[in-house]
Amino acid sequence: MKRILLLLASALVAAPLAAQPPVTVETDTVQVESVAASMWVSGVVVSREDAMIASELDGRVTWIAEVGDRVAKGSPVARLDTHLLSLEKREREAAIAALQANLVWMKRQTERLDELAHKNNTAQSERDEMRARYLAAQQELTQAQVGLERTEFNLRRSEIPAPFDGVVVSRATATGEYATVGKPLLRLVNTDAAEVSVTAPLRLARFTQPGHQVFVSNQDSSDKAVVRSLVAVGDERSHMMELRITPTPGSWLIGEAVTVELAAGVRQQRTTVDRDALVLRDSNNYVYVVDAENTAKRVIVEVGDGIGERIAVSGWLEAGDRVIIRGAERLRDGQKVAPLDVRLSMNDSSVQQF
Repeated sequence: MKRILLLLASALVAAPLAAQPPVTVETDTVQVESVAASMWVSGVVVSREDAMIASELDGRVTWIAEVGDRVAKGSPVARLDTHLLSLEKREREAAIAALQANLVWMKRQTERLDELAHKNNTAQSERDEMRARYLAAQQELTQAQVGLERTEFNLRRSEIPAPFDGVVVSRATATGEYATVGKPLLRLVNTDAAEVSVTAPLRLARFTQPGHQVFVSNQDSSDKAVVRSLVAVGDERSHMMELRITPTPGSWLIGEAVTVELAAGVRQQRTTVDRDALVLRDSNNYVYVVDAENTAKRVIVEVGDGIGERIAVSGWLEAGDRVIIRGAERLRDGQKVAPLDVRLSMNDSSVQQF
């Protein structure tokens, strides 16, 4: 039995590469991208809408949203006691009613005096005095109506609305406590408006502009993002600037620490491959290209600058070439392979072959 096994092993080793079964591999496409020397800087995920909500009135808090509550824009996050404001409103409404009744009487008196003056049965001074009193009463009614509008406005302000959609992160007061004007009640954060805040050396502003794509990463995940704004102004000591970067929605949590890859040199069009395509050896570095016959061809490359999960290389590669990113460690030049997409298409006729 041992002799048979040895003979079989020897036959497999001696068999030509073309006769061996294809090795299943995963492939990726060679691309031409704008690449530059890069520098990793620290950043933190923040929200563009993060506010301490305060009261615009003095009053006792009758209700306040709980920590963790999600509220929509315009929905109340806290309410103040409105008893005194309600009494004030009733008082102003009663005063307005009295002024309106008095104004009706004055108008009739003015009309009567005008009729008597037309018949020369009253003094002009008496007529002018009543007209002046009537005009003054109109102004007094206007002032009372303004006071009522102010009271109604304060009644509406006793219910503090959310300025944006968000989550209650913390509370600075509780039900029953007395709130004063400007005193923070709670902190509201829009978790759907995340962006990355980065402080970077000012010299990098020459190579990064709004709209440029950057790479954001931490120990758990990575993502491509776009520079939204750049404040290219530094102070005399730090010589640092701030960048705001818009990530893919839902990719990061507010408060997460991240690192961002920023360009540190002039961008150039370079041929790039996935970092996993590189096979690193002491003598040289190479990738495996899959040709039209699904044969793996070894291509020696020189490694350049990286851009996120991809890296610039120089060698006999063209945009669109397929390079192996999984399963290349034990391949030999000229060996047959079965790219993962081709193998799947054999099992599923609905999948178009590569």
